[in-house]
Amino acid sequence: MTSHLRVLDGRSQRARHLVPGAGEHSKGVADIVLGWGFLVRDAVVQVTETSAELTDLLAGAVPGVFRGRSIVAVRLHLLDGTYELFRAHYGRRDTFVGKDGSDLKATVGVMDSTLALLKEPGVTHLAASFDTVIESFRNDMFPGYKSSAGVDPDLLAQFPVVERALEALGVVVWRNIEFEADDAIGTAAVRWVEDVEQVVICTPDKDMAQVVLGERIVLYNRREQKILDEDAVREKFGVGPESIPDYLALVGDTADGIPGIPGWGARSTAAVLARYGRIEMIPLDASEWDVTVRGADRLASALAENLDAVYLYRELATLRLDVPVSEELADLEWKGVERGRLEAFCDEVGLDPDRFRI
Repeated sequence: MTSHLRVLDGRSQRARHLVPGAGEHSKGVADIVLGWGFLVRDAVVQVTETSAELTDLLAGAVPGVFRGRSIVAVRLHLLDGTYELFRAHYGRRDTFVGKDGSDLKATVGVMDSTLALLKEPGVTHLAASFDTVIESFRNDMFPGYKSSAGVDPDLLAQFPVVERALEALGVVVWRNIEFEADDAIGTAAVRWVEDVEQVVICTPDKDMAQVVLGERIVLYNRREQKILDEDAVREKFGVGPESIPDYLALVGDTADGIPGIPGWGARSTAAVLARYGRIEMIPLDASEWDVTVRGADRLASALAENLDAVYLYRELATLRLDVPVSEELADLEWKGVERGRLEAFCDEVGLDPDRFRI
């Protein structure tokens, strides 16, 4: 995106980014687009032409999107495996050493926590997504984006091990190389939201909030035992899910290496975006703002001076919803631990299989 984007062009372009291309999964996209207000929530800008274009676009690109679909009484859980691995590595105090002397503490931690999740009521369908390679296509876009530099080698070495470990527990695992774990989770959430009662994304990551949809797609912070639905996202960030990429572009996201724009803090960003919704809708002259924000002149100047950067940051923060996920929903149903496979894995790495029972 460039600094000369007009409002309607920008909105139309972001709508098109949500619509999968040929051969890509389209389920749930319309609900996300409609929920993000491209058609009905904006009374500030006349969008009749854009709305018509989007309607045609969705009708052509998302077959059956305007037809009702049956909803299965299933809660689909999507696990942020990368977060779980980091949390186990830095949060556990015990030690587990493999046959070859390698550190397996984080692997055991993720296995334990995943089995605990599977014991919770209503957890029947589960997939775990990992950053098999921490670097992704976003590193080609921005050199400062998060990478494996500085990550504990003992932690990095466990990524392929923990992926195999969860598969040994009977859990579907998505290994991400070009894309990120969050992209695969977002893709799956949007793909299956119309097929299940609820999609529960197990992560505390801020960027995942952009796909939250009412109470149909929610975030579950397992450590704090908190659910974030759309109302909770608005309460926490001061903006709706549709504005989360814009919010992160302005405020920054240290976890992903997104620096943000100087002077734009959480409070000021929430106030401005709550009024304007999108970066390209924010007037670059503070005298045109009809929302009161402290330091408005300074904020407007910083935005004007960093337009190219902020559009890049927003693109970095925007989830890709076109990750190739080959499984069908039925494939994600957990059918229990395959003891033979688990025992073979544990024997290979040097763990006690009797520890992992449910």
